[in-house]
Amino acid sequence: MTLNAVGVKPFPSPPLLVVGWWGAGILAIALWTSTTNAAEPIRWVGSDSCATSTCHGNVEGRGPAWNHAMSTWMANDPHAGAGDVLRSQLSRRIVSRLNPAASQSPDELDRTLRKRCISCHLTATPQDCDDDALLPPDFVAAGVSCEACHGPAGQWLTAHTGRDWVGDSRFSNGLGMRDTESIIGRSDTCVRCHIGSRSEDSMVRDMNHDLIAAGHPALRFDLLIYNQNLPPHWDPQGEPERPFMESPMRVRSVSRAINLATAATLSAQRATAFVADHSVPWPEFADYDCFACHQSLSIEEFKLPPRDRTKSPLHVSDGLPVWNSWHTVRQLELRDSPDLLQKLSPHQSDPPQIAKSGLSLAQKYRQVAKSKLTETAKPYDSIRDVLRLIRTRQPVDWHEAAILYLDLDAAGRQIASQDDSADAGREILLGLEDVERMLRFDPDRSVDQPSVIHSPAAFDPAMFGPTLDKIFTDKLPTNLESP
Repeated sequence: MTLNAVGVKPFPSPPLLVVGWWGAGILAIALWTSTTNAAEPIRWVGSDSCATSTCHGNVEGRGPAWNHAMSTWMANDPHAGAGDVLRSQLSRRIVSRLNPAASQSPDELDRTLRKRCISCHLTATPQDCDDDALLPPDFVAAGVSCEACHGPAGQWLTAHTGRDWVGDSRFSNGLGMRDTESIIGRSDTCVRCHIGSRSEDSMVRDMNHDLIAAGHPALRFDLLIYNQNLPPHWDPQGEPERPFMESPMRVRSVSRAINLATAATLSAQRATAFVADHSVPWPEFADYDCFACHQSLSIEEFKLPPRDRTKSPLHVSDGLPVWNSWHTVRQLELRDSPDLLQKLSPHQSDPPQIAKSGLSLAQKYRQVAKSKLTETAKPYDSIRDVLRLIRTRQPVDWHEAAILYLDLDAAGRQIASQDDSADAGREILLGLEDVERMLRFDPDRSVDQPSVIHSPAAFDPAMFGPTLDKIFTDKLPTNLESP
């Protein structure tokens, strides 16, 4: 069954488009092409324009991957259900904490969803976010559909069916198709929501502390993991996927630099927004380590750090509110840069300074990302580097341990991707499963058991190093001698 057959029509289509695909065919396409140019305003056409069996809505598994891309997305991709999440009980509780009137009023509920949620959970326009009307059910049901990631299709829909629609020019011709095929391009597409922005596409996508405190999970994005977990509605063996298959280490290092640049830009935008409008929350605590504040401080567990150490024995965080800790660890070591740490601290809280520093760091790390595109992956060197560090000291907090794990994970994937070392790589990844379990949030908590603070409460940094030593010494005694 095709998507068109089951009536998937999240947005109304322009009449000419309907004629073009369902009726007059080539004639209508030619007419539209002759009047389409890059100077036209952005137009959203809706995912029903993609859903015919001759386009992207064919039966799953029938024909090339592009021919059933939308069917695969709708059946398997979590983005397709992002709108349904907004109608869940958890979402209603979150929205009611943001706006207590929403618990009693459907109008207030949807008004808050429009203002705070649909820019990421739906394929929305700025006008959709500003509207006060109830959310149409078909709009919500569409979730995060084609144009949310590939860009508004009004100017490129017809052009992308042509034989000459190839190469990088598709993304730089001014027609609005987003680059999802390069590491930087795919990163930039994902981070608009999975990290945030207050200006991209003229919309606010800001997972700030108000939303996190209301119950939304904090955002800790990793492109390599997300890319692996998404069911591909593209050809995973195709040429565009080559950069993602060649080097897991490169994917992670390049995308982490983009993540930091994006987080820095968002911090600058938050600061600038506060200067213009003091109703914007400030300081914005979402810019800092959650667990620096949200942790147990009971008499039995809290101890002052010795004078010769810079961290405390608090096992989830050392209590220092490090700016963008998920993104800065192993990239911008703020604990080693007291001046910058002070400038970016919530205590100093100088919006113009944070705006200036944020934009400067964003520019720097976008260049870092570009430079990492050409770096040669050296997985064994990366493993040695991590082992040297953890044999010197335990991780300063959960964030550092998690990033060290991700570095080792990327190295293991890199080794496993090579035919002559695949078995060694798989053994590394198998051993790292023990480390991943150490880092999980509430690993023994059932989904039905309420938790006031969702955190890696069981994490013990003192066990991190010995666990890694066991993996790389007992299980793989010879692999680190490899080139």
